[in-house]
Amino acid sequence: MILLEKEFSVYPENEKTNMSLPFEVGEGVKSLKFTFSYSPKVLTDRKRARLLIERNIEKDAGEYAGEYPSWEEFLPLKNLITLSVDDPTAYRGCAHRQAECMEHIISDSFASPGFNKGAIQAGQWQAVLNLHGIVTEKIDCHLKIEAGDFLE
Repeated sequence: MILLEKEFSVYPENEKTNMSLPFEVGEGVKSLKFTFSYSPKVLTDRKRARLLIERNIEKDAGEYAGEYPSWEEFLPLKNLITLSVDDPTAYRGCAHRQAECMEHIISDSFASPGFNKGAIQAGQWQAVLNLHGIVTEKIDCHLKIEAGDFLE
């Protein structure tokens, strides 16, 4: 059963924020499956990449910016969005991975790496997207959360 399915876009102004997506879990759910994808992963516009890299070197290094290697040494620039999950009472873990497509399962007896196994409590849960780095002009995202028995 699909508990939440959402397609949306995020933009550079959303960088370094968290997007909380609440969803309800009913009684008797055995496991949850989270499927998340986003695109594009890599910034292919070299002009934009150079601008972003040089701007950040200047901001972070200040007077030492000239000691950094060529901007091209920092390529490719990649978008990074990760997923965290909270149950009604506690943090259930996160998937801080580089993949632009991911699937995670949480159940009483199993959890994907980074998440905590345990009873699937009824109530309001939160899927939290951590928008670490947005280097393209737009990122298209798709999140689907399903309830079922995904371990058989």
